[in-house]
Amino acid sequence: MRSIFIISSFLLTNYLNAQEVTKGLILPDEGFDVCCYYIPTSGLTIYNQPNGATAGKLTLGTPDNNKEVYSASIQVNGKNENFGYPNLQMVGYEIMAMTFKDARSNFVQLQNGYWLDIDELTSKQLKVASWMDYTIEKDTEWYANDPGLNLRESPSTDSKILATLKGDLWGIRPTDQTNGNWCKVEVIQYRKHPCSGEDNLIISTLVGWVKLISDEQTSNVWNYGKGC
Repeated sequence: MRSIFIISSFLLTNYLNAQEVTKGLILPDEGFDVCCYYIPTSGLTIYNQPNGATAGKLTLGTPDNNKEVYSASIQVNGKNENFGYPNLQMVGYEIMAMTFKDARSNFVQLQNGYWLDIDELTSKQLKVASWMDYTIEKDTEWYANDPGLNLRESPSTDSKILATLKGDLWGIRPTDQTNGNWCKVEVIQYRKHPCSGEDNLIISTLVGWVKLISDEQTSNVWNYGKGC
C-alpha cells in the first residue's frame, strides 16, 4: 500500500507541475537564426485543436534589405490574416516572440485560438518557455504591473511586507530561487529612473520575495522592450 501511495503522489505532483506551464512564449533554441520575428522561414502548420486536422499555415513576411523580417501572416481557407499583437510579444529591440495561452497534448495554443505542434517547433529550433523562466532568464530590470507588487520577507501573503513596488522607480531583478509563483528578487529604489542619465540615483536596495507570476499564469512585471 505504501508503494502505491508513493507512486500516486509522484504522478500527482508531476501532473500538477505539467498543469502549471499553460502560458508562456515560444523562443529560439540553439541554431535558430531568423530576425526579427521568431518564426522559422519554412513556416509552421496551425491546427484547430490539439492532434486535430490542419487548419492552415503561419508564414513570415518578406525580408527587407537587411534580410530582417517584421511581419507574418496566417493562411486559412485561402485567405491571408495578419499575424501580430496580441499573438506576439516584444522580447528585444523590435524582436518579437509568439505567446501561447494554453498547452495540451504536446500542443500550445496561440492567442488567436490556433494550435502549434511542439514537436514541429522543436524540429525548427524553437522552444516553449513559461513566463517564470523567461522573466528570470532575461537579463533586464523589471517593473511591477499596476497596481503594484508587495515585496515580502518570504514567499507567502502572510509574511511581512518590506515595500510596495509601484512604477519604474522600483527596479526588480529576479534570482533563480522560486517557490510556486513566487521568486526571490533584488530590488533597487531609484530617485529618478536610470534613463535620466543623472548620478546618485539609488535610494535603497532590498532583497525579498514577490509573486512574479499571477494565479492566471501570466507575468506580474514589465520592462522597457526598447531600452531607454
